[in-house]
Amino acid sequence: MNELVKAGEVFRLEDLVPYGEGKIVNMDVVHNDKMKLMVMAFDEGTGLSEHAAPGEAIIFALDGEAMIGYEGKDHTIRAGENFHFAKGGLHSVKATKKFKMALLLTLE
Repeated sequence: MNELVKAGEVFRLEDLVPYGEGKIVNMDVVHNDKMKLMVMAFDEGTGLSEHAAPGEAIIFALDGEAMIGYEGKDHTIRAGENFHFAKGGLHSVKATKKFKMALLLTLE
């Protein structure tokens, strides 16, 4: 568990990472041999190029808006919405506005 997340304390995932000008900022919240929970902040216009999901995954949009490319189709995602990737699913992320998300990834 990340040292910034204290047992017995209330916290907001979106407050764990700041926006960085022209870049993506990320932080592992939990990472073990079975799963990974990461929080990411994308400045407007930044993104991740298409790649395959190494395990089943769910994105939780925390702030802003992005375009999720998945298996050749684009999907707009906004704060409060979620998106599922199957293992091996080809996907990309492009922040159309500043965008924060949490990513829950299963590891095998």
